[in-house]
Amino acid sequence: MSDSVSRARLSAFEVLHRVATEEAFAGPLLATGGSPPLSAEDQHLRQVLTLGVLRRQGWLDHLIKRLSGRPVERLDPEVVISLRLGIYQLKFLSRIPAHAAINESVNLVKLARKRSAAPFVNAVLRAAQRSGELPVSWLPEDPLERLSITASTPLWILERWCQRWGFEEAAELATANLSVPSHTIRFNQQLSPRRVTEEWMGQQGIRTRTSVLVPTASVLIDGSLSPDSMPVKEGWVYFQEESSQLVARLSIPDEPGLSPQSFWDACAAPGGKSAMISSLLPKGSRHIATDRLESRIRLMRQLLARHRLLDRINVAQVDLTVESPFQPECFDLILVDAPCSGLGTIQKNPEIKWRLTPGKIDELAQMQRRIIETAALSLRPGGVLTYSVCSTEKEEGEDVIGWFRERHPEYRDITRERLEALGLDPHSFITATGGARTFPHHHQTEGFFVCVLWKRR
Repeated sequence: MSDSVSRARLSAFEVLHRVATEEAFAGPLLATGGSPPLSAEDQHLRQVLTLGVLRRQGWLDHLIKRLSGRPVERLDPEVVISLRLGIYQLKFLSRIPAHAAINESVNLVKLARKRSAAPFVNAVLRAAQRSGELPVSWLPEDPLERLSITASTPLWILERWCQRWGFEEAAELATANLSVPSHTIRFNQQLSPRRVTEEWMGQQGIRTRTSVLVPTASVLIDGSLSPDSMPVKEGWVYFQEESSQLVARLSIPDEPGLSPQSFWDACAAPGGKSAMISSLLPKGSRHIATDRLESRIRLMRQLLARHRLLDRINVAQVDLTVESPFQPECFDLILVDAPCSGLGTIQKNPEIKWRLTPGKIDELAQMQRRIIETAALSLRPGGVLTYSVCSTEKEEGEDVIGWFRERHPEYRDITRERLEALGLDPHSFITATGGARTFPHHHQTEGFFVCVLWKRR
């Protein structure tokens, strides 16, 4: 048997290795076509393997332990990743022949210079092939510990969710996070009429449906758009999740008599919300987009350049954990889409759940409080401040807003009115303590918290 491995599996192994050893994120790595470029079929398989393994990692590791008698912490990363890839294919990808899944996983450890581990990997995968369904006797008796394995979610996260919503709700959310998310786009009609873009997509077998959350969002239901496709490269469309577009839409009130002339997107990178908001602002209004890190500024400039928006949006590097360079009360509208844990994006970024710690959430919450407090200094009386995070955790959402409003009673929560103005039923989103939330298991979208605050004159 040769040591050959398909390019798709080898590339998936390399991405997973970087995620495990360098704390890289899979999404940006998968967005590249490979070098030399992978075929469309290989790119698809690479993505299915990489994200599937990350979503099911807890279940896979439990099975590895049961079959081998060793916890994954005692195995080399290359061996663990090869086993995860092989077992995932055996258990979840019925179209892949078992011999291909096993042989190529064995070859992966050989190519990774772990040749001595090849017999071990082969034996574990052969046992996985024979094991069939995961025996109930291999699972803990405690319901929460069992859910942690079957839904591949760290126990401490489930404990938090159970405390807030109960076991059934926590189980629904954790299970929903195992699903492949829908791909959602926004048409950029300033560069290409939607009719023209849809005609191109139709010729490629790509169909969409309009989102029920926000009419600017279109969900792909047939076909796929690659990052190298013409509409994406030319800026005709932009991949932007439904809840993200909803936050952008909520940030620009269009009530009679309110004509904002200045807008600040305070934590703007990668720039999707700023790009969308630019089309909603009145002509001649001032639009500034800032972020803290130079790397994120570069990313935002690239996106805005692709959408021909650099002449309309002023981009600057600003660290709001230190201070704001802007004068007090100089903006009509401010959006603070704060850095957060990202626990609302587990479907798309499953590695997050394996890296995060409770202490990190507390650390982020303190930073979020500093950011909103600093940004709010620049809002004029009568202006609107929107705060959002793509997190499920109340410490990053409701608690930040509760703390802020206690210190600033001049702010009134108008989230309900804004949802109603967009034709949405507030009861599906509003939380008990203010603001609104979206969830994967309720809205089939990412988990966002958003609160729109009006500053009294």
